[in-house]
Amino acid sequence: MSLLSLPNEVLLVVFCHLDDPYPLFPLSTLCRRLHFLCLPVYLLRRGVYDDSSCNISIAAEQVDALPALQTSLFLGTVQSLFCTFSNPYSQNKDLARFHRVCCMLTSIRKAQLRFTPPSDDYPGGTQEEEAYFTQVVDILNKVLEKSCTTLTVDTPLGATPATSSRKRGLQHGLARGTRQPAILTSSISLSPGALRRRSLSTFRIHSETLFAPHCRAWTLDVLNSFPLTSLSIHAPSVPTAALDALLSQTEIPTLSDLALVHCRITPARLHLFLALHPSITTLHLDNLLSPRTLSATPAQLAYLLHAMPPPPALRTVRIHSHMTHVDLRLADASLRPAAPRLVPRQSRSRSSSPALRAVSTLEFVFADADAGEARGFAVYAAIAKWAAPFPGLQTVELVGSSAGADTARILAAFQARVPGVEKMVWRTNDSPRTA
Repeated sequence: MSLLSLPNEVLLVVFCHLDDPYPLFPLSTLCRRLHFLCLPVYLLRRGVYDDSSCNISIAAEQVDALPALQTSLFLGTVQSLFCTFSNPYSQNKDLARFHRVCCMLTSIRKAQLRFTPPSDDYPGGTQEEEAYFTQVVDILNKVLEKSCTTLTVDTPLGATPATSSRKRGLQHGLARGTRQPAILTSSISLSPGALRRRSLSTFRIHSETLFAPHCRAWTLDVLNSFPLTSLSIHAPSVPTAALDALLSQTEIPTLSDLALVHCRITPARLHLFLALHPSITTLHLDNLLSPRTLSATPAQLAYLLHAMPPPPALRTVRIHSHMTHVDLRLADASLRPAAPRLVPRQSRSRSSSPALRAVSTLEFVFADADAGEARGFAVYAAIAKWAAPFPGLQTVELVGSSAGADTARILAAFQARVPGVEKMVWRTNDSPRTA
C-alpha cells in the first residue's frame, strides 16, 4: 500500500502526530495533493502560518521555514505579516526568500518587519551593506504594492545600537535639512506600483534603518506620497540633525495622530512641524521633552499635575491668575503633585500646607492700571502679608512699571518687614533693581 492510496483524513491524522514536522516539507514537493496536505500542517506545526486567521509570523528562530513558505501554492490574502531578520551573516538570503513570499501574496493588510541594522564590521563592507539596504527597500516596496494599510519597520530586541561612526552616517548629508544629490543617487525610491496603490494610512518608523543613506529617499517618498493618518517615530539612536531634517521635508495634510517616542528632536522643529499640520488631534510625546518650567491657570495647572507624573526636570511652577488675595488652599492643591520634585528631601516637614514649602520665589506682576498702586507703600505691606505662609520663600519679584517710584526705599522697607526673604527684585522695562 502506497502513501497516496490512503484517504486525506488518515494522512492528516498521521501528519499531525509526527514528532518532527520537517519531513512534511519534502513530502509536500512530491505532488500537488501532498502539497496541499503536508505544507499547511508543516507551517502550522512550525508556528509560521495559520490558515484559519490568515496570519504569517516568522520569528528570528523560524527563518529556516522561509524555503518552505515560498513554495506555497495556497497563500493569498494575509491579514498580518510579521518577520524578524536578526542574523547579519544569513539575512541576505533570508531577505531574498521573504521577497519571493511577498511576491506570491495577493494582498497584505498589516505588516511588521524587524531588520537588524548592519554593524560597523558588517561582512563584505560597503558593497554588501548597499546590497542589504536595496533588498530591504525592495521588500518594503513589495509590501506596499500589496495594498498594505499599516506598516511597522522595527528593530529586533537586543539589537546593537548605532555606533558613533554609524550615527555620523545617518546624519551625513542631512544636517541642514536639504537633499544632497550625491547621497540620493544611490538611494532607492518608492516603486511606481506602491505609489499607485496609496493604501497606507499608518506608518511606524521604529528603526534607524529607514534613516540610512540608501533608504532616506524611500522614507521621504512614503511620508509625502501617502494619505497617512497616523505616524509614529521611535528613534533613540538617530541624531537630532537627521530627525530634524526628515521632519523639515515632510508634509502630510491628512495626519491626525503623531507619536514621537525617545526621539532627539529640537522643540523648534517640533513646533514648526505641528504648525504645518493643524489637523493633528492626538499627540504622543513620551520621554521627549523635559520641561523645567510649567505655567498655567490654576485649573489647568491642577489638571496637568494630576493627569501626569511631574517631569523629573521640573523646577518652576507658575500659576497664572488675577487675584485680589492669595488663595492658599488652591495654591497648595495645585503645587502638591509637584512638591516632591521641587522640595529637597531633607527640607520637608509636616505642615498644614506642605506643598507651600516648595515655593522659593513669589512673582507679582502689575499691569499699567496698577502702576499707581505699585508706587505706594500699600503694595509691599500686602505682599509681605501674603509672603508669610511660604516658609521656604527666598526671593520676591515685582514685575511692572516703576516710573516715579522710590524703588530703593520700597525694597528696603519690604526687606525689613519680611526678614526671611534673602532677595527682592523689582523688574521693570529698565534694568532690574535688587535689594
